Amino acid sequence: MMVKPGRPRAESLDAAILDAAEELVITEGYQAASIEGIARRAGTTRPAVYRRHRSRGHVIVAAMARRFGLDPAPDTGSLRGDLLAVQRAQVTFFTDRLVTRALPGLLDEATADPALMVQVFDEFLAPRRQSTARALQRAVERGETRPGVDTDWICDLLTGPLLMRALLPTGPIDANLARLTVETALEASTA
Repeated sequence: MMVKPGRPRAESLDAAILDAAEELVITEGYQAASIEGIARRAGTTRPAVYRRHRSRGHVIVAAMARRFGLDPAPDTGSLRGDLLAVQRAQVTFFTDRLVTRALPGLLDEATADPALMVQVFDEFLAPRRQSTARALQRAVERGETRPGVDTDWICDLLTGPLLMRALLPTGPIDANLARLTVETALEASTA
């Protein structure tokens, strides 16, 4: 086994950096969460932050993933129940102050940084999409829906309206929106 040179990473510092990023975004906004500000609030240095994260966006995605990166959909026994569980988790995500304050700036930054866009997808979006795919597969096995449903389209039908309302407040992100998106996804999965 090869031993890496240098000091081992302090997990407490990793957590302090993510905590600092969250606090800055929530209290002062995305632009205020600079690497310098994150380092100062975490009680460390800019190089220590950069050893862990390539940019501010990467720190903030890691903070969001720590809070929301888990698979949101348990097996409830029905496709409707599974998709409602996904949507309840997404309503919580898209109404969380960290997300509402970070998302516009984060997406803007990610358009210029392909590695950041990959991290956004891998650490947050992929677990939800995989959860939805598993829910659809279980529904096929139970005979609730047909094989070959376009999983990507169902994921887009579920997430798209919430993302739209998070970025352009055209209406509330609430239980009613969750229900409406699930009804639309169910129609699309059985058509």
